[in-house]
Amino acid sequence: MTLAFRNARLVLPDRIVLGTLEVRDGTISTVDDTAAAPPDAIDLDGDFLMPGLIDLHTDKLEQHYQPRPKVYWDPVSAAVNHDAEIATSGITTVYDALCLGLSEKGELRAEHLKPIVGGLTEARMAGMLRADHRIHLRCEVIGATVLDQLSSFDDDPLVGLVSVMDHAPGQRQTADVEVWYRLRREDDRMSDAAIADEFDRLTTASRELGPRQRRAVAGWARDRRLGLASHDDQTEAHVVESAAIGCTIAEFPTTVDAARASRAHGLAVMMGGPNLVRGRSSYGNVTARDLAAADLLDIVSSDYVPASLLHAVFVLAKSVDGWDLPRAVATVTATPAAAAGLADRGRIAPGRRADLVRVRAIGGRPVVRGVWVAGERVA
Repeated sequence: MTLAFRNARLVLPDRIVLGTLEVRDGTISTVDDTAAAPPDAIDLDGDFLMPGLIDLHTDKLEQHYQPRPKVYWDPVSAAVNHDAEIATSGITTVYDALCLGLSEKGELRAEHLKPIVGGLTEARMAGMLRADHRIHLRCEVIGATVLDQLSSFDDDPLVGLVSVMDHAPGQRQTADVEVWYRLRREDDRMSDAAIADEFDRLTTASRELGPRQRRAVAGWARDRRLGLASHDDQTEAHVVESAAIGCTIAEFPTTVDAARASRAHGLAVMMGGPNLVRGRSSYGNVTARDLAAADLLDIVSSDYVPASLLHAVFVLAKSVDGWDLPRAVATVTATPAAAAGLADRGRIAPGRRADLVRVRAIGGRPVVRGVWVAGERVA
């Protein structure tokens, strides 16, 4: 099967060129910065053609499974609907994040973990999905059930990434404990007595379970040669611990010091697209723009808004000194591909998989106008 594009603004690793790209049997065969093109080439009318986006962390699958409180959708349909949103956002490879252990959404993330995974697996095996879906296991190391839940994935080939988290208040994501109290009162409608009990329960679990289970999760990932990410590191000590257990990705460090220490210890720094687009953290922590300006940003993930991934690229290129479009695109293509060990994609170059997205900037905002996975149009 052959496919060709002409009059395309090709986003290469170090520059943008107006030219032609050809695909043969799902792989990029030719990248040409001239007007020469096969007669049947698709005219992109000067739109950008960039590598398909690679998202290492999105929580959106859970939201499609539970669109409203206490409402649970058919898990296969939820996976297909989630996939449609992913593909039309320009994402061609996605790591669907599922939380194991304790969390603020404990009922959904424990009782319904099996049907969510089952729905995704069934949809994938039936050829119902457009993007390449993998699983990212987010392991809450202060949860009493996390290791039992993790063992249920011992032989699951879809698992591609593991991360370790500790959401006890007073450190990491909610170092400002007053923010944690406010969220429990306003969002969860908890009484003061219930909040006090929750605080004691979580902080006790962090002390008594966290260190041992963090090492156990890391060992599980290491035995399976899976990528391992830390989550919400706040201090240099947190980063030293993360590096010691084998983390290679720092997800959402909450301070400049933690990001700088991550870089020094060889961890790729990942921040969320919503943080970057909005210009602020929901918890009052360091912003992705601040880290980008300090040259401490490597990867952007969509977190909870798939469309934020592409939007973040254009915000980076427009609003942060020292960033141009090729460098910004790398944060959602080449760099996450390298971090996840995906050597066959993430760049526009001969021999790479033809995962491609056509983008037009309208009013400064990116609009997806076409998506191809391994040379096949999916959106």
